[in-house]
Amino acid sequence: MSPVIFMQTTSLSILKKAAPALALATTALLTASVVFGQAPQAPTLKIITPGEDQTIYGAKIPVLLAVENLTLTDYQTTKTAVAGQGHVHLWLDEASPTRESAVKLTTDEFTFSDVPYGDHTLSTELVNNDHTSLRPPVAVTVKFKSAAVSSPLPVASSGFDKNTAIVILVVVALVILAAWWYTKEEEEEKPKESKGSKVKKTVKKAKKSRRSK
Repeated sequence: MSPVIFMQTTSLSILKKAAPALALATTALLTASVVFGQAPQAPTLKIITPGEDQTIYGAKIPVLLAVENLTLTDYQTTKTAVAGQGHVHLWLDEASPTRESAVKLTTDEFTFSDVPYGDHTLSTELVNNDHTSLRPPVAVTVKFKSAAVSSPLPVASSGFDKNTAIVILVVVALVILAAWWYTKEEEEEKPKESKGSKVKKTVKKAKKSRRSK
C-alpha cells in the first residue's frame, strides 16, 4: 500500500470516529450562541387594582401592581442605578407628578386612606434606584371612581317589624277605648237606680202613714 493511500484511509477512519463528538460540539456552540445572544427582556408594569373605570366603595383605595423583569430594591440602601433593579413611583390625583410627590414602593401593593368620593386618576412608573426613569420609560395610568357604601350594615332583628308594632298599638288603643265606654255606661246607670230606690221608699212611707190613720 502506498503512503498516500494509507494516509487517506487513516484520515477517513479518524473522521468517522470523531463525527459524533464534532456534532455534539457544534450543537453546544449553536446553543451557547443563542443563549448568550438573547437580549434581556424589558421590564413591564401593570395595574391590577383598581381597574379602568372601576368603582371602589369606601374611603380606602387598595392598589395592586404586577411588575415583571425588574427586581424591586430598597432605594435607601442601594442609591445608584443598577440594571435590572428599581422601585415604583405612585401618584393619586397628581396633575403634575414629580419624584418628590410620589409614593415610593418596594413592594407591589399599597393602600390609600381617607380618599374623597368621586373620580380619580392613579399613575405609576417603574424607576431606577436613583429615582430616574427607565429607558424607555415604563408608566401606566388608570381612571376609576370611589363611592360611599350603599347598603347599611345589617341590624339585629327586634322580634317584630314596624307594621306589627302599629297593629299592637291600635289593638291596645281599642281595648282602652272599650273599657272607658263600659265604665261610662255603668256610671250613668247608677244615678237612675238611686232615683228609683228613693221613689220606692217614699211610696212605702205613704202607705204606712195611711194604715196608721
